[in-house]
Amino acid sequence: IKLILVIFLLISVIEKSMAQDAMILRFKTDTLFVKVLEIGTDEIKYKLWPVDESMPNMAIEKSKVKKLILQNGTILKFAESDFTDPSNYVNQRKIAIKADMFSILMGTISFGFEKSISPGNSWEAGLGIIGVTDATSNKGFFLRGGYKFINTPDYMLKGMRYTHILKGAYIKPELALSVYDWAQTGFIYSYTTNTFDINESKYRNTAFALILNFGKQWVFADRFLVDAYVGGGLGVLNENLLSKITYPNQNGTNYYGYYNINESSLNRGTGFLIGNNTGGLGFAFQAGLKLGFLIGPGANNKDN
Repeated sequence: IKLILVIFLLISVIEKSMAQDAMILRFKTDTLFVKVLEIGTDEIKYKLWPVDESMPNMAIEKSKVKKLILQNGTILKFAESDFTDPSNYVNQRKIAIKADMFSILMGTISFGFEKSISPGNSWEAGLGIIGVTDATSNKGFFLRGGYKFINTPDYMLKGMRYTHILKGAYIKPELALSVYDWAQTGFIYSYTTNTFDINESKYRNTAFALILNFGKQWVFADRFLVDAYVGGGLGVLNENLLSKITYPNQNGTNYYGYYNINESSLNRGTGFLIGNNTGGLGFAFQAGLKLGFLIGPGANNKDN
């Protein structure tokens, strides 16, 4: 009989211990054992464990609770604020394809891809093809990739959130790489013989830069976006001579016009400019205006 009583006592203790809920608070390492009574819109009502019916019900703001582990094993996680609550943005498109509007003026086609990974954070990558509209030997490409931090207000009111998960002012640290071949034609003129030697040189510039961008992005109807930015940082530009061909003793009548027609710009179309082309550390600068469209599930979760 004593053994049976002990067994029943142990079973009762185990059942009671399993009936408790665990509350893990934000910014605290200890776990609070409770009995959850109600999970409301703004607060959680509970009793401390072990439950004493004579004790009053307690309440805590949901923003102060990091996680609840209920007695049946269910785990509930809570965001610190509406700004960082992913559930507020489930019906918004989170992927954008962009094109740089001004790059074509420099003989370059530039595209970008952005994906939101959490409210206020996204990553972006870009690819540019240099010399697409250039009939000369100015050819190459550039790659860039960065992490975007979207701004939040200095002061928050209850219920505030982003109007769109990709919209707002931001800063974006970015790494950029450019490989660019270009040609330059020079001459040495002789007044005595009225002839000149033509030197056709081909170079390859390899540039690497770390740039901090400041920008703002607007989103319209969860479909289209406009992204304007300007950035500066540090970079290294290495210039290598690939080949050099000399054509001696050319007729000097039109040498000046020939030289001007074939001259190329050093940093044309590289996606970003670096103020030092001697191989040392220099200042890097870029600016742009991108237009894009958003893809992925939208408000009706049917569009792609």
